Amino acid sequence: MPAFDASYRPGDNLYTNSAIAFDAATGKIRWYHQYTPNDNRDYDETGSHVLIDAKVNGEDRRILFHPGRNGFAYTFDRINGQFLKAVQTVKQVNWTKGIDAKTGKPLDYDPGRDIQVYAAAANSVEDRVARQVCPNIAGGTNYWPSSYSRRTGLLYVPLHEGCSQITTDTSAHVIGRITGGITGDGGRVTGGLIAIDPADAGVKKRIDLPYPNSAGALTTAGGIVVTAMIDGTILAYDDQTLDELWRINVGSGFNAAPITYAVNGKQYIAIASGLCCDGRGAPLPRNSRGRVARTPELRMQGNATVVWVFGL
Repeated sequence: MPAFDASYRPGDNLYTNSAIAFDAATGKIRWYHQYTPNDNRDYDETGSHVLIDAKVNGEDRRILFHPGRNGFAYTFDRINGQFLKAVQTVKQVNWTKGIDAKTGKPLDYDPGRDIQVYAAAANSVEDRVARQVCPNIAGGTNYWPSSYSRRTGLLYVPLHEGCSQITTDTSAHVIGRITGGITGDGGRVTGGLIAIDPADAGVKKRIDLPYPNSAGALTTAGGIVVTAMIDGTILAYDDQTLDELWRINVGSGFNAAPITYAVNGKQYIAIASGLCCDGRGAPLPRNSRGRVARTPELRMQGNATVVWVFGL
């Protein structure tokens, strides 16, 4: 099913790009929400859906919080699926003018269209037309995990900041070629980390990082937020202020999540280095696709698969 050519699959393509709640006893769908109907930017929402009990407008609610690949974070009542709020997480979004405060759908969504263009030009999805897509196709965030801290009541979301260029290619409608388009260099992709309040979907703190953050985030009860970047840097921050506590560069990039565990009463943090494939915006040095052009200073960086362990 071509990711970048919606003409091959007209309509909303329900239940793609969706959160779906099933009744565990019957297997029937209780509720669903489709984030980006008829998606042609590869914004499939495979990332974390976090279950949190919180006060929303002074009322105890059991919520579902999702930091989206499409550049927004969403809050729902997880019992009945009521959409509560969405907020933009990345700095640059050009595919829509925003999210409808009542429905949670993109403001530009047109239920009468078989092919959605949203805020883009009317010809943007035509064959051989190039378009700039922000956030980039790896998403504002993706499958790498966000982390919720009961200590602060905040959720820490790793980000990619930047755009991709997509050119629709209808000739790709053959078995084994599923993209329906060609991706090009949309400029440098950097990273970030935000602390967001899931109850009001408000971004409380933001830090910018020089490289895409595909390693996820980890929070500890001791007040530390840990993440890592594709240049081999492991970073630890204060969970209240996002002030940097310490960093180390090990010379090999990361797109695996940090974990924490304890042995004989001592707590440790571990993380595995070594970039897989092209990292979806975190390219391998010297890779054949040329995406390393976005980060030429990493051209000679090593790619060692090592588990790094630190004591707390």
